[in-house]
Amino acid sequence: MLKKLVCASLAAVMMLTLTACGGGQKKADDKSKAAAGGVKWPKNVQIIVPYGAGGDTDFNARLYAQKLSKKLGANFVITNVNGNGGSTGSRQVKDGKKDGSIILFNHTAFLVNQASKAADFGFKDFDFASVAAANPGNVIVVNKDLGINSLADLKKYSEANPDKLKIAVQTGATSYVIAAQLVKAGFKLKMVDAGAAADRLTALLGHHVDVIFSPYGGVKDYIKKGDMVPLAMDGENDLVVADQNINVKNVVHQGTDAYVPFYYFFAFPKGTDPKLVESFNAACKDIVENDKDYQDKIYKTYFQKPFFKAGKEGLAIYDKYEGVLKGIQFSKVNKNS
Repeated sequence: MLKKLVCASLAAVMMLTLTACGGGQKKADDKSKAAAGGVKWPKNVQIIVPYGAGGDTDFNARLYAQKLSKKLGANFVITNVNGNGGSTGSRQVKDGKKDGSIILFNHTAFLVNQASKAADFGFKDFDFASVAAANPGNVIVVNKDLGINSLADLKKYSEANPDKLKIAVQTGATSYVIAAQLVKAGFKLKMVDAGAAADRLTALLGHHVDVIFSPYGGVKDYIKKGDMVPLAMDGENDLVVADQNINVKNVVHQGTDAYVPFYYFFAFPKGTDPKLVESFNAACKDIVENDKDYQDKIYKTYFQKPFFKAGKEGLAIYDKYEGVLKGIQFSKVNKNS
């Protein structure tokens, strides 16, 4: 009798354990399904970054890919497709499959591509997902041995030595726009095409150019060591880094009407299932608002603060660019040599 009671008790415990385990697994599965919005993602998803590896855009995309792979259960991978100021990679997504397997991660340069005729398409040719990050702007820097210590010094020197100083840009991208605005405002600088941010930094380090635009994270060590001098920010914000005693005003706050707001966005090929886009946006929003690791890394690396706007609200952010791009004369810039 005792033996039967022991066996019955063990059986009951095993049933409860299995039920609990099964219930826990079911809850985990339900949670995963809820995170994915109840839609099925392809096994592999390409996020196209239309610039070279190693820059701020690439960093943001790779961090997202890491987080999205865990949240949505698909393998999100980054593919860098450089060329034509970003329009080559953007076109690849525009013409891609509409099954969620390819996504564009780009920024303000997308509109510059269209304005400069580097691209014959725009947001209307994609299913816009969201603005998923905001860059505080690029810092305008020079090598210390140039002897220029302020934006006013740069203008004064350039006026006395027209076209002697080379300012590095990427044709059809945001760096071209801000450089063109400075030239229009009286800076006598020679614009040369030196490629994307990482290439421009290499050109400055090699003294092949004199002035560049760079995310602060890319030049902070050189500024800290005193090898480079920050002159201004090219976006809407000043840069204040208290623990490094950095306080760099933007160009507008220094009396020159020139700026380029800088936001990153995701977009899908036109005709992608809206449920996939909704699922994707929900996952991105959760990462931006609740993932402390994500928040810490974007600030530590590029001094970005969490930012997210989905759908029409996000798309409306780019309306301000009509005014910024108006009056810019786009022309071919010689390659730096």
